[in-house]
Amino acid sequence: MRVRRGAGPPGPVLMSTALVLLLLSVVGPARGSEDIVVGCGGFVKSDVEINYSLIEIKLYTKHGTLKYQTDCAPNNGYFMIPLYDKGDFILKIEPPLGWSFEPTNVELYVDGVSDICTKGGDINFVFTGFSVNGKVLSRGQPLGPAGVQVSLRNTGTEAKIQSTVTQPGGKFAFFKVLPGDYEIVATHPTWVLKEASTTVRVTNSNANAASPLTVAGYNVSGSVRSDGEPMKGVKFLLFSSFVTKEDVLGCHTSPVPGFQLQDESLVYLCYAISKEDGSFSFSSLPSGGYTVIPFYRGERITFDVAPSRLDFTVEHDSLKIEPVFHVMGFSVTGRVLNGPEGEGVPEAVVTLNNQIKVKTKADGSFRLENITTGTYTIHAQKEHLYFETVTIKIAPNTPQLADIIATGFSVCGHISIIRFPDTVKQMSKYKVVLSSQDKDKSLVTVETDSHGSFCFKAKPGTYKVQVVVPEAETRAGLTLKPQTFPLVVKDGPVMDVAFVQFLASVSGKVSCLDTCGDLLVTLQSLSRQGEKRSLQLSGKVNSMAFTFDSVLPGKYKVSITHDDWCWKNKSLEVEVLEEDVSAIEFRQTGYMLRCSLSHAITLEFYQDGNGPENVGIYNLSKGVNRFCLSKPGVYKVTPRSCHRFEQAFYTYDTSSPSILTLTAIRHHVLGTITTDKMMDVTVTIKSSIDSEPALVLGPLKSVQELRREQQLAEIESRRQERENGKDEGGDGRTKPPAQEMVDELQGPFSYDFSYWARSGERITVTPSSKELLFYPPSMEATVSGGRCRLREPVAHLHSCPFARV
Repeated sequence: MRVRRGAGPPGPVLMSTALVLLLLSVVGPARGSEDIVVGCGGFVKSDVEINYSLIEIKLYTKHGTLKYQTDCAPNNGYFMIPLYDKGDFILKIEPPLGWSFEPTNVELYVDGVSDICTKGGDINFVFTGFSVNGKVLSRGQPLGPAGVQVSLRNTGTEAKIQSTVTQPGGKFAFFKVLPGDYEIVATHPTWVLKEASTTVRVTNSNANAASPLTVAGYNVSGSVRSDGEPMKGVKFLLFSSFVTKEDVLGCHTSPVPGFQLQDESLVYLCYAISKEDGSFSFSSLPSGGYTVIPFYRGERITFDVAPSRLDFTVEHDSLKIEPVFHVMGFSVTGRVLNGPEGEGVPEAVVTLNNQIKVKTKADGSFRLENITTGTYTIHAQKEHLYFETVTIKIAPNTPQLADIIATGFSVCGHISIIRFPDTVKQMSKYKVVLSSQDKDKSLVTVETDSHGSFCFKAKPGTYKVQVVVPEAETRAGLTLKPQTFPLVVKDGPVMDVAFVQFLASVSGKVSCLDTCGDLLVTLQSLSRQGEKRSLQLSGKVNSMAFTFDSVLPGKYKVSITHDDWCWKNKSLEVEVLEEDVSAIEFRQTGYMLRCSLSHAITLEFYQDGNGPENVGIYNLSKGVNRFCLSKPGVYKVTPRSCHRFEQAFYTYDTSSPSILTLTAIRHHVLGTITTDKMMDVTVTIKSSIDSEPALVLGPLKSVQELRREQQLAEIESRRQERENGKDEGGDGRTKPPAQEMVDELQGPFSYDFSYWARSGERITVTPSSKELLFYPPSMEATVSGGRCRLREPVAHLHSCPFARV
């Protein structure tokens, strides 16, 4: 239950309080003798309009325990807190943050007799003002410095109402500020402020400055000494990649004569000069990262200052650069060149007295720092370049050293052996000779390492490099290309000397009459026994290429294997010297026909449908014969001889090659009968083979009769040709022969006959005639089945007339 006092006359208020106390005492629980019921109340007062509902009043014990809390009346700020116990208490006002009241708390001793609450007095809290907040920032940064003095003034006056200093981060606040218009002004004894003032309007709550105040920069200082004494006139050049030249104040922005910037990523801003006391300063630098480089130059020489470069960061305060700079010895510069008037050698190591080492830059220049007067030994080193050691006296009046010039360069290369001949043992190292082509004609020999690499040291000039290959390896086919490597050493090392084993490719093609199918090409060495390589070719085309790679020099035989085909050249000999071998061709000329014959014969073959050019005749001997058919396909093969075979003709297919076997089963037997007169002549032939019946031939015609019949036929043929010529419109000027005569029949007359006999068959030949007798009357012959002999009859019989009885 909360009891609030109104603002009316005292009578009603006292009555309300007494009524409340009476009710509390009547309805409250029974308590001890020290228990009381007292109300502590009062007002939150303000001369300006505030929101009382945002304020709380809290009662704490003296130990800090919250006893009771209540809100204020929103219309007049009245509050009331009941107390049931005697003792020490603290009454606090807790307004929104930034609101100020007096007092902020009240200590109470409630005894139930004389305390303000028991007497019914008011405890009042008076509002004294709002807070004003703001920031002082470093230029371009989200935070600012501590220690900047900030004053609050009424607008249009110089009188300060309040003053404060910024906290870390740049924040500041004024309290107990009543509503009104104000000006905020910031000052600092050393820092330059870019935005030094702003305004604020306070109404019925806390207020923020219209805009932040800004510090343009902070003073940065340092010092330089030499042997403990301050140094005057040393320039300190300032660089930054984040701050622009326009943001920097209090230093010289012109370039420094004689200074050369080594780091192109740095952006030059300005420089400061050390004073008599050795100090230097940059009066206003914005927050950010910087680099300072000292530069001290005498009349003819630049002295070294350590450190030679210092990076630092300005945050939100003045900065004293540490460590102190010290002027050391002087610096000298030089160059390392690849020849007189040559180019600079980058990344060369220059050693001073075998102690100080520096590397040359991209242009070959180098800088030796902290040098004192004296005599020094200078030596330059760079892989594959050679320099003489130089002894020189260095003093401040000799800031530029004489050029260090390369006197020699490496000539390096490699021997690559891919396939070593099998017939000799491989060497692990080879000798390589570098011979000068200039006047001195000098020779230098080195040995390769186990990997075939080698290097020479050579002065500028013209040279020739050659590898010494043992004669046994040369004979075995090891050849290196080139045989000699010419080169010119001018102003740099020569690193591309290369000797590569020459391995040829042997290539060619196979031309087939039809689809090639499967073929085997073989490459066999003629000088190295057992070295043989084969390529299996396969394809449904009439031409196929082949290549043998990595072929050692030497003589070879290249062969093609297909026993059922005929080739223009079945094998070729080639020699690999220093070039690849190509244009080898194996051309198929036909298809191999193999015949196994029991007797020597004439074989006639014909291919249907491909014209008369595919007719061929071969005279073959007894045994196995081979000959070529010019085109693929099926052939009809017919034997022609004095022997008769199992078939009158045979067929042969080139796509299915096989041995054609012809075995004679009968043999042609010839006989002749000679008579003085032309008579009727017959011949009876009886065989020793029971299954063979007797054969009667005749009446026979004599050879003369047959010849006469042929002549008559020829005469008749010519006559008919003449008659046909007239009918077709000939001029008839061709005169017929005066007389065409035929031979008269004159004895003796010969009658030829023949018989097909089997091998080993014995025959009996008996001639007969109506008017002639024959001698011998019959003949016997045994057929051996040997070779045919023309005009050599088995039987030769003569006739004589006989008398009729």
